[in-house]
Amino acid sequence: MQQLVDPKVIPDLELSLAVDGSGSFMGDRTASRAFVAQQVALTVEDAVDKGAALRVIVFGGSAGSARTVVECPVMAVRYHNEAARPAKLAYLKQVARDQVWLAVRNGRPPMARPGTSVVGGYVGLADATPLTAGRREALMLSDGIAVPETAVAVDLSNFSSIGMYGVGQTEPPPSTPEVDRLARSWHAWLTKQGARQVAVSTQGYSSKREVAP
Repeated sequence: MQQLVDPKVIPDLELSLAVDGSGSFMGDRTASRAFVAQQVALTVEDAVDKGAALRVIVFGGSAGSARTVVECPVMAVRYHNEAARPAKLAYLKQVARDQVWLAVRNGRPPMARPGTSVVGGYVGLADATPLTAGRREALMLSDGIAVPETAVAVDLSNFSSIGMYGVGQTEPPPSTPEVDRLARSWHAWLTKQGARQVAVSTQGYSSKREVAP
């Protein structure tokens, strides 16, 4: 992928994605895997379209399980003439989608016990060194079903926006009132951590539908 990006471009945007690697969200079910793969692909394509820096973190059952599986200083496509740009862009997206998804799958930490450290995923995002001096956007893909760690404080004020997508996307699915409660509780927690422009959605990243507190 390095040969396909333009290292001379200095990005003014960083997209940092944290992926819930737990069985309840990512699992081994075809439908679950397909949803996560689609959302990861959309994030990668967005980073390529915007020429952004990209970081991908996968987290599991403990706060210390979060690990960076992808770190790319720039996703801007390399091309020599404008006529070639669309084809080069499409090829970079294809290669990046495949490589990032492979990194996510291989980067899933072992789950020693039931439960997911969603807060640990946010700690991983907060502790990561910025890839750009410009705008930083954080994204998380998670069902939001987590071990009780919300008393832990995480400074998320360095991000221009925080989006949490896929809340309640688990098998069997929770009831609608339970999912709504879950989404609102995460919205409140993220706001309390200093996050700006908070979006929490039961849908995928493409929806960008904000759930009011």
